[in-house]
Amino acid sequence: MDTSSTTDGWGETPVKAPKRRRRVRLDTIADTRAEAARIYRKAVNGEVKIEDMSRLINALSVIGRMTIDSDLEARLEALEAG
Repeated sequence: MDTSSTTDGWGETPVKAPKRRRRVRLDTIADTRAEAARIYRKAVNGEVKIEDMSRLINALSVIGRMTIDSDLEARLEALEAG
């Protein structure tokens, strides 16, 4: 039996480094849409539960609305100042 992939040569399983989480940029509506599409694809492929996908995409929807409101507020302030 080949155990080279599961041991470090001394009979013990090597310690794996924790998986790094990637930082998702959600600064624009396009960023938010891309993240929603990524989560949807993961759900379709069975990597994410449908319930989790729904919750995450709903949260992204709220973030998207806040982004739109923030952009609108900044534009309105610029118009009032100008």
